[in-house]
Amino acid sequence: MPVIRVDDEVWRWLQSKARPFEDTPNSVLRGLAALTNDASVSAPLQRSWNHRMSTTSRKTPQSMFRTPILQILAKNRGKGARPNVLKELERVMTGQLTAFDRSDIESGTVRWQKSAEWEIHAMRNDGLLLPRSASPHGVWCLSREGERAVQLLGGKGDHDKS
Repeated sequence: MPVIRVDDEVWRWLQSKARPFEDTPNSVLRGLAALTNDASVSAPLQRSWNHRMSTTSRKTPQSMFRTPILQILAKNRGKGARPNVLKELERVMTGQLTAFDRSDIESGTVRWQKSAEWEIHAMRNDGLLLPRSASPHGVWCLSREGERAVQLLGGKGDHDKS
């Protein structure tokens, strides 16, 4: 089999399309490309993919939460309590969030909030936020790299009214 390399953004996008512990990068790409004539893809898996593709197209991509989160944290001196950031995030992204985003997942969490929290996880992994061990409980804090990213976005962003 050939080996391919993808950048971090493409990898995060692939992860956003996958079910953890079920899909491989190959199965994600196969499903997205509608390559169904492969004996290695079972009928139940293909039906699951068809369902997911019809629903994920209505879901705001996880990566779309990154810039607003950075801007909200910057507006609040580089940190914010989870509930406050989520409330502001909902306000800022209200025009982007779909009815599907606003639906509950099996755990009872609102879908878009879980996507935002997964993006927080990705942002920590990318060094944009301080790790949990370096932040107060329930508070998301920009790292120096996150502060630099905000500067590249143009400062505090258009959400800053001061």
